[in-house]
Amino acid sequence: MQSMRSVRTYATLLLLAVLGTVSGQQPEVTARLDTGAMLIGDHVGLTLKYSGPSASQVIWPFLPDTILGNIAVIGRGKIDTALSADKRSVTLTQQLNLTCYDSGFYTFPQIPFRYRVLPDTMQLEAMTELMMLAVHTVKVDTTLAIKPIAGPLRVPLSFREILPWLLIGLLAVLVIAGVVWYIRKQRKKEPILSLRPRVVVPPHEQALRELETLRLKKLWQSGKVKEYHSELTEILRRYIETGFRVPALEQTTAEIIDALVQDPGFPRHALDRLGNLLLLADLVKFAKVQPLAAENEKSFTDGVEFVNETMQTRNA
Repeated sequence: MQSMRSVRTYATLLLLAVLGTVSGQQPEVTARLDTGAMLIGDHVGLTLKYSGPSASQVIWPFLPDTILGNIAVIGRGKIDTALSADKRSVTLTQQLNLTCYDSGFYTFPQIPFRYRVLPDTMQLEAMTELMMLAVHTVKVDTTLAIKPIAGPLRVPLSFREILPWLLIGLLAVLVIAGVVWYIRKQRKKEPILSLRPRVVVPPHEQALRELETLRLKKLWQSGKVKEYHSELTEILRRYIETGFRVPALEQTTAEIIDALVQDPGFPRHALDRLGNLLLLADLVKFAKVQPLAAENEKSFTDGVEFVNETMQTRNA
């Protein structure tokens, strides 16, 4: 008999603990005004708050732009989320900014928060408490004499207002300076515009400069073998295109060689150098071949020799 009583007592305590845990997880919703009284045209903050289990899904209440006919919502902050240290509960808050242009006493209705706590899919509702707001007019002392309407105040000019005049003044100075410069040129009988002759760098000189820049980069020495051969072949393709009018930048290795072979005056040993150089570059770029250091050096030497040999051919 005594053991049965112990079991019942234990079950009762367990049930009370479970109920206490469930009740402790019940969401709490609030709506609070910063102040209960304000003057017409002033602003007052309204804070909406939801606190409940972290598994809550809340349908946030939306207040219309006009409340109770005279109270206007002029600002809506974003909904901030804050988790508790144990991440079992969450707090959602939103700040709204209100104003009113008609005096009186206003009673805010209860604001519904609809929510569900997963895994439970049932939608529940919690209501905020009623709020009171008193809107007062500005007190006027009728015993004082009526003062005349004040005239418009002088506001200092802003930089934005001065800027157009500054630009006009600067433009006038430039026009005057231009006229003076033009008159001086006319008196000295000097040309108004003196164009510098354009310096045209021959293709072979440009190619040799670019090859020297490539050598100083030391790409293959630092492991950038593919970049090294890509830049080397691009320099030579550009040289062929500008020097021999062959669209080498758009052609394959075989097409470039075939085009240059058609020129009977093109040195065959230079073609051999170019063919070996382009073939090795294709193997590096497309077959991922890793050439030896001596092969990388030879490709560069062949490139320089190719430019020098064909340069002499062009100048002959």
